[in-house]
Amino acid sequence: MAGYIGNFPTALPITTSDLADGLVTTAKIANDAVDATKFDETDNYTFTGTVEGAGGGALIKTGSLTSTSDLGSYSLDSCFSATYLNYFVTFKYAIATDGNQCHLKFRTGGSTNSNSNYQSYIRYSYHTGSVAETTNNNGNSGVLAQDLEATDSQGMQGFMYIFSPFSTSYYTQVTTHFNSKHNGGAKQFHRGGITFDDTTSFDGFQFTQNTGNGSLVDLQCWGIKE
Repeated sequence: MAGYIGNFPTALPITTSDLADGLVTTAKIANDAVDATKFDETDNYTFTGTVEGAGGGALIKTGSLTSTSDLGSYSLDSCFSATYLNYFVTFKYAIATDGNQCHLKFRTGGSTNSNSNYQSYIRYSYHTGSVAETTNNNGNSGVLAQDLEATDSQGMQGFMYIFSPFSTSYYTQVTTHFNSKHNGGAKQFHRGGITFDDTTSFDGFQFTQNTGNGSLVDLQCWGIKE
C-alpha cells in the first residue's frame, strides 16, 4: 500500500486508554450506534433525571407515610401540587378495633376538610360470592370500608387514582380497588369511587376511622407525568 515499506501494520482495536476525555462528544455518536445489546440488563444503573417509557408517561414520587402506631388519623400532606393534575396512590391500612370503618378525607395547608361534600360508593364481593355495598351521601368523609378485621397483617391493601385534587377547575374524583377482611372472617374485594362535590383545591389527604384508632398505615403517592 502506498506510504508503507514492507508489511502493512497490523490493525489493533482502540481502547479507552487511547482516547482523551471528551475527545468523542455525544454529538459525534449516532443515535443508533449503541443499542440494547451493549447493556447488561442485570446490572444496576444510576440515573439523575426522570426515566420515562417510550410512550411518554411516568410516575414521580410526591409523598409517603408509614406508621405502626395507634392513631386517630393518618395524614399525608404536600403530596398534591400544580405540577401534576392526577395521582396514583397505593395503601395499606388496619384498624385497632374490630368492626370499625376506614374513611378518606382531603386536606389543605395542614387542615382536614370535613365539609359535607363527600359522595362515595364502594361495591364489594365476599369470597363466598355474595355482594354488598358501602355508600355515603353528602357526608363529611368518603367511606372506603366497614366491619373491618382489627389485625395488622389482615388489613386493607389496594390502590387508588386521585384525579384533579389540586385543581380548582374540576371536582376531585377518586377511583379505587382494594381487598380487606370482614371482622367475621370473610374476605372482601372492593371497587368504587369517591367524589368531593366542589372545586376545592387540596394538597393532601387523610385516612381515618368512624371511631377509635387505626393501627397501621402505609401510603405511597406518585404524580402522573402526562
